[in-house]
Amino acid sequence: MPILPRPSRMEFRNGEGNEEYAFSLPRRNRAPGTSAFVRARDEGTKIEYCLRSILPVFDEIHVIDNGSRDETAGIVRRVQRSADGGAKVRLHSYPFALGRFGPEHDRTPHDSVHSLVYFTNWALSRCTRRYACKWDADMVLAREQRGAFAGLLAQLGRGWPAAWSLAGQTVYRTAGGSFLATRGEVNREVRIAPCGYPVRFHKRKHWEELIRPRWLRTHHFAPVCFYELKFLEEGEFDHWSTTEFPSPRKRREWASFRQLREGRADGAVHGLPATFLDDQVKAAGPREPGGRRESRVGRPGTSPAGKRPARKNGVSAWMPRFLGIGATRAGTSWVAAQLAAHPHIRMGRKEIHFFDRKLGAPGASGSARDRINKLRYLARFVRGRGGGRIRGEITPAYAVLEPEVIGRVAEWMPDARLIFMMRDPIERAWSQARNGFPRWRGRPLESVGRDELVSFFDSDPVRRRSDYATCLRAWLGHFPREHFFFGFLDEIRERPRDLMCDLLGFLEASVAVADAESLRTPVNASAPLPMPDWVRDHLAREYAFDADEVSELIGRQVPWAR
Repeated sequence: MPILPRPSRMEFRNGEGNEEYAFSLPRRNRAPGTSAFVRARDEGTKIEYCLRSILPVFDEIHVIDNGSRDETAGIVRRVQRSADGGAKVRLHSYPFALGRFGPEHDRTPHDSVHSLVYFTNWALSRCTRRYACKWDADMVLAREQRGAFAGLLAQLGRGWPAAWSLAGQTVYRTAGGSFLATRGEVNREVRIAPCGYPVRFHKRKHWEELIRPRWLRTHHFAPVCFYELKFLEEGEFDHWSTTEFPSPRKRREWASFRQLREGRADGAVHGLPATFLDDQVKAAGPREPGGRRESRVGRPGTSPAGKRPARKNGVSAWMPRFLGIGATRAGTSWVAAQLAAHPHIRMGRKEIHFFDRKLGAPGASGSARDRINKLRYLARFVRGRGGGRIRGEITPAYAVLEPEVIGRVAEWMPDARLIFMMRDPIERAWSQARNGFPRWRGRPLESVGRDELVSFFDSDPVRRRSDYATCLRAWLGHFPREHFFFGFLDEIRERPRDLMCDLLGFLEASVAVADAESLRTPVNASAPLPMPDWVRDHLAREYAFDADEVSELIGRQVPWAR
């Protein structure tokens, strides 16, 4: 049978026979760069924040107005008239009422102009660049991640095509103008992919889903890079035809929305500066002498005006920028070896164990004892490997620090970036036994009796190291979610280069990755020894930690979810 050539375009016709809104998708767009398409309906309170935040990073932005009854279209036109917006922003009209998410969506034919699937693919067809990003009208690019996100977009199109998932923090605005974020309410979704018909949207129960071919790899942009806005005085869930939400994410948002609207906020909610949104709109603002607009894109951590924040003084200026806090036997030795070899990174030896063993009696903040403790800690880096500007250490035992010690870490290093590696909790415990008995007790694991092994697995230090959710909740109580990088031993085994590129981007280091052989060389691996069935059965009973809870906390599906 002859092999037919792949068509260069895929045609889409709607069931209503409306030729004006028929469209086609190319097999791939050839123009370099990334398009963003923004679907908007009655988003007048948010659309300018959204557009101002992404204007500097995307090559073109297509706003599709779905029959808004407010000033959405007028605001988009005003952004178009700005110096930056005129070259990038395009406004399109899609005037048809859409079946809302949920049962109403299920009843709407997929090829109808009233279908969310047809509408989203029509919006996708407006994009002309090699990559496309589905960016919602209530999303605001986080100022502290603009530099790293722009770097991600700049590298798209180099090498093999890939899709990228992005993580966002839901932020609620009260009627009084305060901004609140629920700790741990971070959602991740594939939003960036090559632009063409192999990657398009299709109908799924209750909503539309991005389909992509099996050969297309999916990478994860690690940090939380956008805020998803929900204003408590608005009908944020009117685009759903049910309140029996099918996904845990939407149920959690609905519960938080109602609690906050009713004034029933709990300790898991923290406030954000009232100006964090105003800065997005002011980005259109003052021109420098000579007519050039002041740039507000910089490295993560820059101030709203694009200037570097004031330098830290004294001992605090020398504190490490990152900490590897866990988990034991989850690939941290490999990560430490890769980072120590990087020219921009300076590390002490792995596992300093300062905060869990050597901190000593804590003194009051700013006291002489507190300053001495800081100096004792910094002394660990005097002989650190490498001469880079980015200091850090990796001690996986920090995962199980007590909350008051984590509070001291946060006080000393409030801007620290935290690396947390994980693996299947059962496999992690078995690896700790394989490594621990020969190394610390001088006995091969084969000689250890059943009762002693059970006692080892049931001991608090071993068990706590596999309880990732408890560890994460303790650290998330002191550091915001966007300060964390989450990785898995599975990624070290399957795609080590991608993992290191993600991690180096998170640390704001240049992407200088070791050769393939070094990346695939295990570091501090345990002696191979199959896990007996009785051990697996025991750990399956005793280590039945909730994988879904960990997934919700980190905004990613964990590989060992069953």
